[in-house]
Amino acid sequence: MKVLYIALHNPTILDLASGVDYFHYQAMLQDDFDVKWIAPNPKRLLWIEEMLARVFQRTGKRFVKYHLSTVWAASKAVNKFVKEWKPDVLLTMNMASLVFYQGKTPAVLSRDTTFYGQQKFWPVYGKLAMAINMWQEKLAFKNSAHVLTNSQWSKNIISANYGIAPSKIDTFVLPSALPKRVIPERADIIRWKKLESPFKLLLVGRDTNPPRKGINIAIEVVRKLNAAGLPAELTICGTPGQSDEQIKYVGPFTKSIPEQLDKYVDLYRQAHLLIHPAVFEAAGIVPSEAAAFGTPTITNDAGGLATTVADGESGIVLPTWSAPEIYVKAILELVSDPSSYYALCQKARIRYERELNWGPTGEWMTDILRKLVRDSAEKAI
Repeated sequence: MKVLYIALHNPTILDLASGVDYFHYQAMLQDDFDVKWIAPNPKRLLWIEEMLARVFQRTGKRFVKYHLSTVWAASKAVNKFVKEWKPDVLLTMNMASLVFYQGKTPAVLSRDTTFYGQQKFWPVYGKLAMAINMWQEKLAFKNSAHVLTNSQWSKNIISANYGIAPSKIDTFVLPSALPKRVIPERADIIRWKKLESPFKLLLVGRDTNPPRKGINIAIEVVRKLNAAGLPAELTICGTPGQSDEQIKYVGPFTKSIPEQLDKYVDLYRQAHLLIHPAVFEAAGIVPSEAAAFGTPTITNDAGGLATTVADGESGIVLPTWSAPEIYVKAILELVSDPSSYYALCQKARIRYERELNWGPTGEWMTDILRKLVRDSAEKAI
C-alpha cells in the first residue's frame, strides 16, 4: 500500500513540531507500506500578505495562520505529487496542503484543534483573520475522507461548527513524544515519588504572547503551598526566567541530543506532579510524557486537556481556568493521603502503557488507513 505523508516539517527530525510530525510519520513505516513524504511549506509571501501581517501586528491581533499564497502553493505541490506517484492514501497534519486539494486519493487530516475551538479559549485572531482561517479549514475538512483529532471536545466542534459527520471523525489521545530508549520498563513509584520535602512540581512548556501555559498560576501555586506549610518547589522547563529558592528555570532541552534528553526525562522522574494550568491547550504532549514515569498531571478543563488527562486516572482535572487556590487545595488533599497519591501514580503509568504511547496509537492509525483504502477500492468497483 502506497502512503503519502504530507509533513509540516521534515518528519525524520524528532525535534521539530514537538515530535508529533515525527511520530505520525514513524507510525506509517510498516512492512506493507510504501511510504514517501513531502513538506510543501513555501516561505515566500506576496508583498500584500507581508503588508497585511505587519498591519495586524499593530492591532495586537494575529493575521491568518496560513497565507493564501502558502495554501495555494502547498495544495498545488500535493496535487502534482499525487498525480505523478498515485498513492493509495494520504495522511497529514498540514491543513494548508488540503485546502485546494483536487486528487481522488482519500486523505486523512489529523488536527489537534480547530481555529474555532482555539479562539474560544485563546482569542488571538481578529474577525477578518478568523473568517479566512475558518474558510480554509472548512475546505480542508471537506477535502478529507477522514479526520483525526485529539479530544472529544475537538470532535464535537468539528461536527457542530464545520459540518463534518461524526462517523468521519475519530479521536485519539496525543501520545508521548519520547524515544523508546528513555522509557523505563516499569515505574519505581515508591522510590521515585517518595513524599518527602520539598514537594516537587514540574511545568514543561514554552510560553507565548499572549501567555497560554499558565506559568504565572503555577508560580502562585508554589508560593501558596509554602505559605500553607507544605515545603514545595517548582521547576519550569522550556521558558526562561529568574530562579529563586522556590522557582527553578531550566532548559529547553533538545531531544535528539542524548545527554540533554536524559536530563529532560529526569525532570519527570523526580517530579511529584506535573502542573499544567494552561489557559488553552489543544491536547498537550507533556502529560503523556509525564505518565511514562508515573507522574500524574494536575490541570484544568481547558480545550482538550480533559481528554489528555483522565481525571482520577492519570491526574486531576480541575474546572476551567481554576484559580491558584483551587490547585493548592487539591494538592494538599492529595498529599495528605499518600496511598491515594501512590495509586494515582500507578494508574498514570498504566494509562501510559495502554494508550499514551505511539505503539497502540500507531497501530490504530494504520488500521484506519487500511480500512479507508479498502472502502475506496470497493466504491470504485
